[in-house]
Amino acid sequence: MKIKLLLKTVLIALLIGGINTSCTKVIDVDLNSKDPQFVIEGFVTLGETTHRVNITKTLDIDQGIAFPTVDNAIVTLIDDLGASTSLSLVSPGIYECTGYAVSEGRTYTLTVSVDGEVFVASGKMMQDIPLSSVQTFEFAFGPDTIHAVVPMRQDIAGVNNYYQFNLFENGIRVKGNFIQSDQYNDGNMMMEPLFAGEIGPGDTIDVVMFGIEETVYDYFYTLQQNEQGATPANPTSNFSGGCLGYFSVRTKDVGQIVIP
Repeated sequence: MKIKLLLKTVLIALLIGGINTSCTKVIDVDLNSKDPQFVIEGFVTLGETTHRVNITKTLDIDQGIAFPTVDNAIVTLIDDLGASTSLSLVSPGIYECTGYAVSEGRTYTLTVSVDGEVFVASGKMMQDIPLSSVQTFEFAFGPDTIHAVVPMRQDIAGVNNYYQFNLFENGIRVKGNFIQSDQYNDGNMMMEPLFAGEIGPGDTIDVVMFGIEETVYDYFYTLQQNEQGATPANPTSNFSGGCLGYFSVRTKDVGQIVIP
């Protein structure tokens, strides 16, 4: 009962406050670009030994087809102790390495060389914050009923923590990205809701929580602002060299709930 009361208080406060920027939003925004550019999305995940980089290239702004893949890049990954590996092309535009363990506190640098250009990004693996449980909260919103998903975890005090979530409804990925920060909850039990569309009783919701760096959070936050009607702008990449995209060095935890 105490947790449900706290969840209700948090949800009402967010709704009254217009659901501020630290709350979760679905991100579904096209990049604003004029000239063709490389787009790199790289991931290094704590607890996994296979890591992936996706590379595509934008088209002219008036071309409405899928971005072409880039299959001729040289991709390397190295940590601050000198442990390095190369990523090989495993399918169009997708590069992977296997057998490469990562650790908390280490800094990882990804280098992509392609067509005479070099793009470099680095990130530090943060301390893992476990997902303690996944709760749900039912809220009457006019004639409708909203079922919020609440990923519960104890935030680390004195550290700026940022989170990204992937949600799956009955095994199907929920479209969009979801982000939160501890800006107003440093050191507290985090219980901000995720609004994941039209979920309802009987649905099984899987939550994958990533602990991410501030630069990656800022990237998705800019996309969020675009969605909310701000002047469109490409999010700032943490890669040097002028490409689009980001390199995420992240922790990972998972949870599940069946909506009652």
